[in-house]
Amino acid sequence: MTPLKTPENNEITYLEADINYTIFHLKNGKKMVSSFTLKKYESDVQLNGFLRVHKSYLLNPDFIKNFNQIGKKATVQLTTGKILEVSRRKLTMVKNQIYLDQNKRL
Repeated sequence: MTPLKTPENNEITYLEADINYTIFHLKNGKKMVSSFTLKKYESDVQLNGFLRVHKSYLLNPDFIKNFNQIGKKATVQLTTGKILEVSRRKLTMVKNQIYLDQNKRL
């Protein structure tokens, strides 16, 4: 049995934790499951630049379409239409990173 190859960063919209597994959500709508934890991928140099927006989500900032905040509740909408919750503790870091990424694109 050969191990699954990690997809290229530009193919990954976000990663989702599922107990001791990680689900890769790809821009083509497909999903891949890995037996590694999300924490392992968060520290992976290959995924450098991905944002940990919640204990369950690590997302590719290239796929962020909108950021919404009402009071202390915040969400990120991806270009795929998926809406992910941003944890209260990650909120400031996420806002700063989105702002920096937007300035880089200008």
